[in-house]
Amino acid sequence: MAKLRFPSIAVLIRVALVVLALGVGAGVGTFSYLGFIEVREINELIKEDRARLARLEGAPTVTPQPTSTAHPTTTPASEPTPQPTSSPQPTATSITLPPPPTPQPTSTPQPTPTPQSTATPITLPPTVTPISLPPTPTPAPSWNDLYTQVRRSVVKVETDAGEVGTAWVYEEGWLITAAHVAKEYRTLRVHYRDEEGEEKSKVVSVAGVDRLRDVAALEIGGADLPAITGRREVDVVDGGEGVMAVGYSSGPEVGWPSIRVGALTTVSVLPWLDDLRVFETDAAFDPGDSGGPIFDLQGNVIGIAQATAFRTGSGQRIQGRQMAVSVQEVEDVWEQLKGGEKLNQDSDYWFFRRSEED
Repeated sequence: MAKLRFPSIAVLIRVALVVLALGVGAGVGTFSYLGFIEVREINELIKEDRARLARLEGAPTVTPQPTSTAHPTTTPASEPTPQPTSSPQPTATSITLPPPPTPQPTSTPQPTPTPQSTATPITLPPTVTPISLPPTPTPAPSWNDLYTQVRRSVVKVETDAGEVGTAWVYEEGWLITAAHVAKEYRTLRVHYRDEEGEEKSKVVSVAGVDRLRDVAALEIGGADLPAITGRREVDVVDGGEGVMAVGYSSGPEVGWPSIRVGALTTVSVLPWLDDLRVFETDAAFDPGDSGGPIFDLQGNVIGIAQATAFRTGSGQRIQGRQMAVSVQEVEDVWEQLKGGEKLNQDSDYWFFRRSEED
């Protein structure tokens, strides 16, 4: 867009002077010089300026009308002073301004988030690997605990001749003892204690015997004695295991049974006696303990006390060899014994054989 150009102050002063001179000159009817510029020159300058301004602004040029020259007339007595003719002002060019910019919606300022302080990392100690401790072993029962549990199931056996042996409750209503204790008797007397600890005695019947295994079944009724149900067969790998023998080796007086504690020393099979399973122990039971049970520490019956060996096969004297038959031998013939059978009647007592040869 062209820039507006306005006359300078000097030009305006010169124009004013020219107008004043024209007024005076019109009064005298002649052109006069103002010392340094002629009126016509000023008019030409004005026309050039307007034409230049019109070209620059693209507006039509307004041609000024020449001022009419007054013809001479009769001068009146008094003439009014002529007023200077105003110089025509340049026409202002209209400027087309661009439309004001459309106001943009002011965005709502978002709150600046408050910076959070960075957490100081915490260095944790390494996780400690838990130590797996072995389970606390269950304390093994003592021989005293075991004896307290089984003593009411062990009874004293007495013959008419006053001989003493031991029997124990194999199952409800039935006792088992050694065949050499029962001998040929049809009945035997047993002594025991009831739940209140009172001494009792009862006559029992000898149902069946086995001379080879040296066991006999006794039938008893109404005694209310608990049976010993735990039983286990031992093997050679059980050598050194602790054992406890329970019996009445203290004499004919009535009381609780006594105990003998030792170790399992030898487990054997006797081929000359139909592979009879037997074992030896150093638990020093006596003759009155014959027929009594021998326990392991878990309360299982492993055998029945039979005899004590005093000499070897070559005749040398020994001690500490207590002989017992495995409880499994009883299991094999128990039903036959309860049925009243007398087995192996032509056999000698196996543990007496060498003693009788002495």
